[in-house]
Formats: sequence, structure tokens, C-alpha cells
Amino acid sequence: MSREADKKKKRGVKFDPFIGSRSVEGLDNGNYSNVLQEKELTMVMFYDPNDPQCEWSKKHFLKAAKTTQRMNHAYAAVDCTREADLCEREGVVTYPTFKLYTRNTLVDTYTRPQQMTFITIKNFMETMKVVPEVPPCVRPCDKEKNVCSTKRS
Repeated sequence: MSREADKKKKRGVKFDPFIGSRSVEGLDNGNYSNVLQEKELTMVMFYDPNDPQCEWSKKHFLKAAKTTQRMNHAYAAVDCTREADLCEREGVVTYPTFKLYTRNTLVDTYTRPQQMTFITIKNFMETMKVVPEVPPCVRPCDKEKNVCSTKRS
């Protein structure tokens, strides 16, 4: 078993039944933040399995997931008929909606599915520049005065 497959198994990764491939993780309220935090870049498709446009988009999303050549990336999907609270919290009002995240931070939202062909999705994932995480600035504080100094030691 590969190292990545072992990690997925340990954290109980489930694969999205609508997409129907191990290349796309199924997300819910319980694993959403953890999955997004693990990867440098994640493309998430929010869908309604009964929507014909989602059916059309599914084949493009799956093909992109299977052909993207980038380290530390993921494709994931959320069934909004089952995870209505999650979709509402993420502001999803049309289907399908695609959201691109770097770690747990939203980069962009795409709501025009006809423009999201497998080539477009794959290109987003392979060419997106990711700014490295910068740790928060730590400044020494004077607790008595409740003031932080900008002087570095």
C-alpha cells in the first residue's frame, strides 16, 4: 500500500459515490476541514446528484482528477442533498459549484460549469501558484502595560 493510501485509510477516507472513483474524496461535515488542510491545493465540486448539469460536470471533474500531475493535491466532492448544512455554510446556491482551496483557505469559486471542462480544471490544478504559509509575527509583550513591542531581541 502506498504511503498516501495508508494515510487515507488511517483517517477513514471515503470516496464520493456520485463521482464513483478513488480519485475523488467524499466530504462531509466531519472531514471537510481536515481534508482541505492536508493538501496544498484541493478542488471541491459541490453537487446535487439529480441535476443534469452535475452529471455533465462529473465526467470532466473525474477526468481531471485522474490526469492531474501535481504533488500534494486533491479532488473532493460534496453531495449537497446529504450535506445541506455544509453547502449552506460554504455559500453554495447553484449546482455544480467548484471551489479551489489552498490548505483550508478559499482561493476562488467557479459557478459556470460549462467553462469547467477537464482541461480547465486540470490547468487550474497544475499551474496555480501557492503562497507558502507564513507563521504569525510574534512580538514580546509587556503584560503590565498590555503593549506589544515592535523591537526584536
